[in-house]
Formats: sequence, structure tokens, C-alpha cells
Amino acid sequence: MSTPLEQGRAIAQARHFLSELCAPGRWKRVPLEVRREARHRLKHLPMSWDLPRIVEDEGAMKQMEETEAYYREQFWQEVKNGR
Repeated sequence: MSTPLEQGRAIAQARHFLSELCAPGRWKRVPLEVRREARHRLKHLPMSWDLPRIVEDEGAMKQMEETEAYYREQFWQEVKNGR
């Protein structure tokens, strides 16, 4: 189980990782499509000041929970299938 401090740090580190992934000179041989996908995800990744607004928005939280459930199911299906 993660503490709120660890979870906040993970969000900040994910933002940093995605921004480095977008930069053409940081890592060699990253496919352009991967860089584009990272840029798209980074564009909508919340900043620390966005989190209270997201938590208070029932629609946003419901969408987040549904999206997480979908990706969690996909993950476990891949694990089950040995990918």
C-alpha cells in the first residue's frame, strides 16, 4: 500500500518520465509513435493544483474509476495469457 506522499511522488515522476520520453534527444531509437503517445498522455496528466478539482468532480472520478477498471482488466488478461 502506498502513502499519499508516495502516490504524489509517483504522479510527478510519471510526468517527468513522459516529458523525457517526448524529447527527441533524450533516448535514441524511441519510435515516433511512442513519442506521440507519450506527448498525448502528458498533455492531459494533471498537475498538483488540478487534483482537488478532479476529486470534487463526480463525473471525473467516475470516468477515472471506469478507465482504471478497464486497464486493470486488460493488464490481468495479458498476465494470464503470458504477455
